[in-house]
Amino acid sequence: MKQSRIVVTSLCLVAVAVIVFSAYRLVNMGRQEVSYEVSVVVNNSSSDRWIAFKEGLEQGAEDYSVRLNIVTTTAFESLEDEKAVIQREITNGAEGVIVQLCASGGTAELLQELNASAALVLVESDAEPTETYAAALPDNEGVGAALADAAAEDAGGSLTGKTIGILTGNQAQLAMQQRLEGFTQAAVAAGGEILWTLDAAEAAEADLTEQPVDILVSLENDETERAVDALLAAQESETLLYGVGCSEKNVYYLDKGVITGLIVPNEFNMGYQSVALMAQRLQSRKTEQMEIGFLTVDKETMYEEDNQKVLFPIVQ
Repeated sequence: MKQSRIVVTSLCLVAVAVIVFSAYRLVNMGRQEVSYEVSVVVNNSSSDRWIAFKEGLEQGAEDYSVRLNIVTTTAFESLEDEKAVIQREITNGAEGVIVQLCASGGTAELLQELNASAALVLVESDAEPTETYAAALPDNEGVGAALADAAAEDAGGSLTGKTIGILTGNQAQLAMQQRLEGFTQAAVAAGGEILWTLDAAEAAEADLTEQPVDILVSLENDETERAVDALLAAQESETLLYGVGCSEKNVYYLDKGVITGLIVPNEFNMGYQSVALMAQRLQSRKTEQMEIGFLTVDKETMYEEDNQKVLFPIVQ
């Protein structure tokens, strides 16, 4: 009898242990210990051009045990303004900062200063000298060339006889310089004639339809939206618009045919990989450049399955 009581008691203890362990597993299932505090500083963070990027950030944060703080910003007036925001985040405890620089030139000393206090990962645009910092960005020269290639393909393989106007975006950013170079080289090689270029400040003041062109090209999301507004206001304009963008507005007007061709960087992947690079930086201080892909889409191809995954990303 005594022996059977011992057996029963032992079985009860085992059962209790199993129940407790199972309950612990259920409570903690999917929970990851938060290891790193990381801030994200991008230009005009409330713009919907960052929607896919933020979704990628959130997925990356879940996978790599990162607590994210996406800093609320407006359009930065200068690099000094952006530096002050980054420095504040570091002072407040950020171990790393994922940052889109509003200007790329002359930033080496600034980045070295900041990098001494926290790990940095650059997104979208690199800094001179390139390949010095961890970065997740597209092949920006390739993005520009892809715009010219799309326009040439639609024109039958050549841009000969076609006049072109370019909205160059913020030329203080290396990314926009590279996109302009890539487009210009490819467009001229295809026979196109570039009539005018306007940077972001000039485009804000100009009537984009005052000097008509056959093809209007924009190198950045917000400039593509600006071009859409100009063409809608002109109503009967025959100008074809090719631009870079990923915002809901640009995707909508691609579907409506106002935008003829759109280059869409995979911003979900850019967000995800920036977190992955940050986790790597915080663990080993290793510096790596991650190239982000991009799509060339038009009204006919935007709903193909692979393209939809980039245009309409959903966090699983």
